[in-house]
Amino acid sequence: MERLNIRCWVFFLNVISQGSWCLRMIRHARYYLFGMIIVLLFVLAAELIWLPAPLRTSSGMLWIDMIDELLYGLAIIPLFWGFGALTGIRRLWSDRGSYGRPRRSWMLLLIRGLLLAVSAAGLLFLLMKPDELIIGLGVLGVALLLLFADLIWSDTVYRRLVGTGGGLRWPWRSLAWLLVTAALFGCLAYPTNYNVTYPGLTMAMNRYAHVDGGKPEGSISGVLVFERIAVPADWLYAKLLPKYSFEKRSKDEPPLTESYSEVVQMKQGADDVAGAIAMGKAGIGKGIELTGARVLAIADNAPAKSLIKAGDVIIALNGKSISNMTELTDYMVNQVKPGDRVEVTLRRGQETVKVQVPTGEAEAAGDLPKRAAFGIGAQNDWHADIPRQIEYRHYIAHIGGPSHGAMLTLALIDQLTPGGVTHGVRVAGTGTIEPDGSIGLVGGIPQKAYAVSRTDADVFFVPVASLEEAKAAAPGLNIVPVKTIDEVLDWLKAHPRA
Repeated sequence: MERLNIRCWVFFLNVISQGSWCLRMIRHARYYLFGMIIVLLFVLAAELIWLPAPLRTSSGMLWIDMIDELLYGLAIIPLFWGFGALTGIRRLWSDRGSYGRPRRSWMLLLIRGLLLAVSAAGLLFLLMKPDELIIGLGVLGVALLLLFADLIWSDTVYRRLVGTGGGLRWPWRSLAWLLVTAALFGCLAYPTNYNVTYPGLTMAMNRYAHVDGGKPEGSISGVLVFERIAVPADWLYAKLLPKYSFEKRSKDEPPLTESYSEVVQMKQGADDVAGAIAMGKAGIGKGIELTGARVLAIADNAPAKSLIKAGDVIIALNGKSISNMTELTDYMVNQVKPGDRVEVTLRRGQETVKVQVPTGEAEAAGDLPKRAAFGIGAQNDWHADIPRQIEYRHYIAHIGGPSHGAMLTLALIDQLTPGGVTHGVRVAGTGTIEPDGSIGLVGGIPQKAYAVSRTDADVFFVPVASLEEAKAAAPGLNIVPVKTIDEVLDWLKAHPRA
């Protein structure tokens, strides 16, 4: 009986010892859990980032400015995961079983070592290069995979390590974690076959850009909308929040990397046009100089095929200088007959090339009669003369696009004009800026009008064709349709704020 009691006590103490070791073994997982919770919260916050707008501090900082600072909080995620991996390595290395034998899984040590290294790399990357957010998120994705590999393998080898039956077991607990996390990520981040557009943020243009020697005077805001691939949670947001719209994605829609590069280039083009026009109106530099007709494409059966290439710039026809598309069209209509050969002078890279190009006949279109044609598509080629340096503030929430062009032009004119040009009016607006000073159409007008209606703007300038769409979305907003930047300036001069 005594021997039986002793054996029971030994068994009881052994169970307690093994249970205690098990708790120590998985204690590092709490740091993994905290990090995953923060990831989910950040994803949710990113999708609802527009809600706090138009938050503004007493110093004039807008919500769009604050977002960049908050993104440093992402560094908490790899910090938690790295500390969890380090804790797991230390305990796995130091724990010993019966008779002082070490309980170690070399596979676990390898996984946790890799997780520690990737987490450290992610932490440094997010702190030192927050602008390259996509790469930083990719590093966090690798860390997340290693994290689940750790949990699953820990769960699998638990019985063997604690010595309670030898072999492996199914990692039910870790698989449950994985399924729950996957379901949440799927709801918040799984891409669907739709694009979603929803309200964005207002952006103070005099904070976004500053021209050397200029002085910001007025309150001028551009407005952004968010457009991205829809996730399942967006349909819930649309039930609870206003101005969400969905559109079926096209099968030939370019990949995200290509679209990102395109909108960044469009943003750069808008910045250049705005800078040149503003300086031209302020008497600084030549503004936008039209330098020819740039060839965009050549039809397969075109007479000019193999003679003219996409990217060439037509600068003369039969020795007559051509500086824009209007001059090109007028010359082809009035001076050339179908079938004639024309000496075309091209700027091709750094070279000037002359080619003899036969013409065909183009059908009548609009106000144009039948006429001679090369069979090409072209647009104005231009040069932006920007004598003074313009510094641009980089916003994570403003990836690219040209829709801020009109208000950027107005803000730069405001900086270069003593006393400014807003006359005390709080201005908001949207629209591209074209080389001739005209204001072009943009998308997301209902969402933009709604975003502006939440601010203290006195007027919202929109392209003429967007007037009714904007009014329907924000009927209480003072919306003014405009065709050119000169019309914006004239309206502000005629309607000073009392």
